[in-house]
Order: sequence, then C-alpha cells, then structure tokens
Amino acid sequence: MLSTDLTNAKIQLSVTARQVLAVREDVFAEWEGRVRARLIGAAAVAHPILLDTLPMFYGNLVEALSPAIGRENAASNTSAAAGHGAERARTTEYKTAEVVQEYQILRDCLHEVCASRHVLFTSEELTIITRSFDQAIREAVSEFAAIQSAFRERIAASLTHDMRTPLSVIMTAAQLLSKSSHSDVIKIAGKIVDQARRLESMLQEQLDAINAAPVKTEQLEINHFDALEIAGQVANDANVSVDATVSCAVTGKSVYGWWDRNALLRALENLVGNAVKYGSGNQVTIDVSQAHGRLVLSVHNSGNPIDEEQHDHIFRFLNRGETHQQKGWGIGLQFVQDVAIRHSGTVVLDSAADTGTTFSIDIPCDARQLPLHSSLAKLSDKSRFS
Repeated sequence: MLSTDLTNAKIQLSVTARQVLAVREDVFAEWEGRVRARLIGAAAVAHPILLDTLPMFYGNLVEALSPAIGRENAASNTSAAAGHGAERARTTEYKTAEVVQEYQILRDCLHEVCASRHVLFTSEELTIITRSFDQAIREAVSEFAAIQSAFRERIAASLTHDMRTPLSVIMTAAQLLSKSSHSDVIKIAGKIVDQARRLESMLQEQLDAINAAPVKTEQLEINHFDALEIAGQVANDANVSVDATVSCAVTGKSVYGWWDRNALLRALENLVGNAVKYGSGNQVTIDVSQAHGRLVLSVHNSGNPIDEEQHDHIFRFLNRGETHQQKGWGIGLQFVQDVAIRHSGTVVLDSAADTGTTFSIDIPCDARQLPLHSSLAKLSDKSRFS
C-alpha cells in the first residue's frame, strides 16, 4: 500500500479499508477520465504528473479508515496535500478552482465506485472521508497560492532588476546634458536626474522587499539507472560511516528510470543523514517503490516526530524552525526539495509519535521531457539580484 509512512500497516486494515484499497485503481481511472474532460488545465498533463501525490493521499485515507492504525484523517501528520498544491503551481497551468475541483472529483469517484461495489460506509467513516478531503483542499490551495505569490514576487524582482540598466543610461545622459551651456537644457536635465534617482530608490526598495531566491540547483544531467542501486549505495555508506548502533536498511524493488543520478544520490544522502541524526531508534529504512509512472524514494526513522505546525515551513530555508532543535535541517532539506522540483516532483513529510518520521521524494520516472511552470523555468537559474 502506497501511503506517506513506511509502517507495514496492511495487516491492521479494517474490512472497509481493505475494500477501499481494492478499488483504488478503478477510482483513479475514473478520476483521471473526468479530470481530463472537465479541467482545462489537466488536458495536456502527462499521467505521472497528473497523479502526483494523490495515490499517497488515497493510501493515507485507507489507513485513516482503520482504527487500529491511529491516523486521524488522510491529511493529518503529512505534507502530501501541500506538496500537491505546490507541484500543481509549478508544473501545470491550473487555476485555484481547479486544484479544489480535482479533490472534489476524486471524492465523488471514491463514493460512486464504492457504491457500485457495494462498499458501505458508517457515519464515522463518512466523517473521516469528509474531513480528509476538506483538510487536503485547504492545505493544497494554501500552498498553491503561496507558490503563485512567490512567482509574482520573483517576476517583479526580475523586471525591477532589468529596469535598472536603462535607468542608468538615462541618468548618465541627463548628467551629460547638465553640462550644457544652455540654462533651459541644464534645468530640464536636473529634473531628469532627480526623477531618475527617485525611481532608482523605489526600485531598490522593491528589491530589498523581496526574499532571497531559493537554493540554486544546476541543470539536470539525465541518466538511465536503477533507483534501488543508489539506495543501496547510500545505505552501505551510512552503515560504514555512522555509529554501529544505527543500521540503514533498504526495502522495495528495482525501479529503472531517467533522472540526475548525482543530484538524487545527494538528496537521498541528506535525508538519511538527517534520519540518523534526529531519529531516536537504531534503524533507518530506505524504501524504493513505483506507482503510476512515479518513483517514490522514502527514508524512515523512528522517534522524535516533527510538530505538525512546522510541516508547512520545514522546506523553507528562511523559516526552518528552532535551530537548537533542528540544526542543519534548513539547507539540507532545501536542497532535497529543490532536486525534487527540478524533476517535476515534490518532497512529502509524514511524522507522528506512533509511526516515526518519513520523508519521501516523489518524482516522475522519466525526467527527460518534463513540464516546468514557465515562470519558474525562466527564473529558477537566476542568482540573487544585485
């Protein structure tokens, strides 16, 4: 079962949860058909990009419908919905309403497919489903809006920066004119210089008000390889270099695809390093899985859950929480997230006291021709504006 944590919870599933899990592929097949037909922004989106983190959300819902597992709802203790909203902003032409609609369509497909298979929900289970979708929609829309806002700020910064060059030319020309022997020309040139300096000051204020750009990642160097192989390499390196009381194991199967090997390797090393540092148990697990044309690389450690209120901020380098508790998280996770973004994917966090902490890199299996939001594509390689 593909959910956002790596606990082997299948044996704890309730009867209803098992029935919901059994119809998952039918639900998504129906959902994809409706979404492509109804949402303009979804028409040309490739299958792996369209599915995104939604299979994880569905797996979490299956867990939430099983009282023995203890998940409050499908969106609790995880950043999957926020990651989905962020990826929709980065890789599609969606509008806010379409982010909401695709969750609503998924909910409708779930109910209709289950009804056709005579899967009946209790009032409690219906409440869990409703709360799952409500919370997921809120988080996805919030992150979608935040990414859109960031795009606008970065575009404004780019325009502001580009305007400074012609402004400099205007000031230089006006200063030359001020040396004229004609008093009228000198007077006009003085006004031009004054207004140009005023505009320069306004542009500088605009630049100063914009946050620093995200960590810069080099262009991807795409190769064909087995993700399980790099997981094994990272695990072996960790077992050699860390305290002998901490063991790093690999689970899953071979998943071949086209990615940047070095970038993905470094990202996985960052996640394993954090799991070793901040986990309280003696076991770190790397899992490799595939679903709907997407690779999911997950790193799990037990103990020391991350507070849920910090989930929305964990990848934001300038707002990374209390440094005395999370030393080193900021730049490492920012790099991991940036690598995922470059592969048109995202990083999902799932953390709870009972299940431990799982970070998952969720990316398409073929990164050779991936969509990237036009604003991000134009601006992602620019360094800090001066």
